[in-house]
Amino acid sequence: MRLESGPAKTDALWQLGRTALFLGFAAYFYYDGSVGYPHKNQVAAEAALQSRPFDGKLQFGTLGETPTKDEFAAALKTRSTREQVRQDLGPATFTADGDDYYVTRYGYGRISPQGSGWLKWPNGGKDQEEIQQQFYFAIIPIPIGLYFLYRLIKAATLRVVIDDEGLTYGGRRIAFADMVSLRDYSRKGWIDLYHKVGEKERRLRLDNEKVKLFDEIVDALCQAKGFPNAVKEHATRKAGAQAPEESAG
Repeated sequence: MRLESGPAKTDALWQLGRTALFLGFAAYFYYDGSVGYPHKNQVAAEAALQSRPFDGKLQFGTLGETPTKDEFAAALKTRSTREQVRQDLGPATFTADGDDYYVTRYGYGRISPQGSGWLKWPNGGKDQEEIQQQFYFAIIPIPIGLYFLYRLIKAATLRVVIDDEGLTYGGRRIAFADMVSLRDYSRKGWIDLYHKVGEKERRLRLDNEKVKLFDEIVDALCQAKGFPNAVKEHATRKAGAQAPEESAG
């Protein structure tokens, strides 16, 4: 006797969907961090550089990465005068109307008697921290996506074989002599094979969403071991219940 079954499509499709979902999130955040957010920031910066107080006198391509917002805030906190700030941060990138501007790709710090502080580029600009956060967000779903990818590979390559000596399920070998019972059938489409492993009893779940020839595998085990076939019994009862309804119709 030999009966061999490949995988059912349902479980593989479930795992494919989960894999695509989580790795898709990772790709989405990575794209935002590497392309999307930097592009939005550049567009916002180039538009703002054409307006007051810059009036087109600075070009986005000439701007650097520093000082960062945190570095600028730290200098304001510890330094009380413009000259002291310059000692920490160096000369201002731009000066207009008596105000100093430390301008970067991600925004600018303004030192002014009317009020000093940091501003990111208006109308869609992104802080450096916001862009970096996208990479951190991309990392979070990757392990989950890789786990479901592993499950997908297992589901798509599943092989179940019954021969004269027993059952091989995905590389796991169970001899007929070790099989105890086939029970706990669920109408959702699974049944549990209980078997001995040393002195302990273990359970292997057979699921019609994972095994293509589920009915045939269960029937072959029942014939080989003399177990009652709960799957076939349920199908018979279901067919018997439907027959009167069809006759009445």
